[in-house]
Amino acid sequence: MPKKTFYSISEEKRERITKTLIKYFAEKPYSKVDIEDIAKECKVAKGSMYQYFENKKDMYFYAIESATKKTLELLRDVNLENISLFDYVEQSFELNWNFLVRYPYEYMLLEKSAFYDDSPYREEIREYYERITKNILYEFVIKNQKAGFIRDDIPPEIIVAFIEGSSWAFKKIFISLAKSKGIGVKDLPVDQIKKLQKDYITILKEGIGKK
Repeated sequence: MPKKTFYSISEEKRERITKTLIKYFAEKPYSKVDIEDIAKECKVAKGSMYQYFENKKDMYFYAIESATKKTLELLRDVNLENISLFDYVEQSFELNWNFLVRYPYEYMLLEKSAFYDDSPYREEIREYYERITKNILYEFVIKNQKAGFIRDDIPPEIIVAFIEGSSWAFKKIFISLAKSKGIGVKDLPVDQIKKLQKDYITILKEGIGKK
């Protein structure tokens, strides 16, 4: 995490540094990210970057956490108290698309770090994402079981593990499709995306939906 000195600078400067870190770590392999280049674009001395952060790893994790916060902000618009898991998944597809369009560099960084991270910290990053997913899903699954939306004969831990694994694998399908066509995920045909999303929700309902 950033040092206290980072929070003592102006909000405008913090935002500029944050956006630049996200952009560089999203576009370049971890080993190719040059802190001096980031400092120049931020219009600060290279030494100042090390007054704000411990090291390059600290900058990288801060960029990932900042991008993650953007996704969680979008989730606040979803009423988790009165919605089924399946409606939530369906809405999350739309939110994910909006996130991709609105925050392209943040999306690129999260996709890269989650699926083909090239840093020495892959295991730490995986554990970070798993903690976030479990924190969001666990209580939500229990509420859905009590509300009768999903099966209550399966332990919530198993359902969370199933959703975690299948959702990550499902995202990989989009990435693989886009790569095979030489395009970005956002450039995939909308009809194809919606068909895959519908199939995924159908599988979820047939597997854990209350009969």
